[in-house]
Amino acid sequence: MDPITNPYAPGAGNQPPELAGRDDILERTRTTLARVQAGRFAKSFMLVGLRGVGKTVLLNKIEDIAEENKYIATIVETPENKSLPDMLVPCLRRILIRLDTKEKVNVAAKHGMGVLKSFVGAFKVKVGDIEFGVDVPSTRGTADSGDLDNDLPELFEAVGVAARNRQRAVAIIIDELQYVAENEFSALIMAMHRISQKQLPIILIGAGLPPLVGLAGRSKSYAERLFDYPRVDALESRHARVALAEPALRENVKFHRDAVDRIFSLTHGYP
Repeated sequence: MDPITNPYAPGAGNQPPELAGRDDILERTRTTLARVQAGRFAKSFMLVGLRGVGKTVLLNKIEDIAEENKYIATIVETPENKSLPDMLVPCLRRILIRLDTKEKVNVAAKHGMGVLKSFVGAFKVKVGDIEFGVDVPSTRGTADSGDLDNDLPELFEAVGVAARNRQRAVAIIIDELQYVAENEFSALIMAMHRISQKQLPIILIGAGLPPLVGLAGRSKSYAERLFDYPRVDALESRHARVALAEPALRENVKFHRDAVDRIFSLTHGYP
């Protein structure tokens, strides 16, 4: 195998040369995004599976699909030692900045940024060891109570109103969701419940290890009505063969059938 033209590059979240066997999830993504853009209800969803099956690869692909469809999309990974407010505030700020274009003053986006500043002040959000700053006056009385169950829904609503005002839709994509604390996960579910009730154009797509399903259920009983949990698993034989053989064929190399059979028997389709 020529080390320069070798098409295989396994790693943590690296895009494979052939994304096989995930068409159902990608089709679901396109349908969900289209429904949200049309102002119709669509369930957010969280990909669930073991490490190494390609959840992060799919989230990166979903971000690309969202941006291709004129969404404002942001992807963030949940670290083990960071609070949900610390994680969300920088990405929500990026979203609001993109909504507040210089072509036209956007009152809703400005209001959203003020709500974000109130939220930052209430939760003392930090990036590293430095308290996060927002360069607008805070909006007093909104998202500043210090109660995450109350404040996060108000913040999401302000972002959703700003997006609707711009006739845009927002995709918030979060990896490693199993690291979110249970009480914070509850607030995230409540925020998406508010978005659903107000029919605002925000969709949440996440991924995590199998305990994520139990975490969501413990956090809020109505989570199952707001979210689906598509399983990302090992590839079926036919898809595994495509993932293995197609990249080689593009380099004018062909696997013997018995070699492909042997590889599948050893890996059981684990990507």
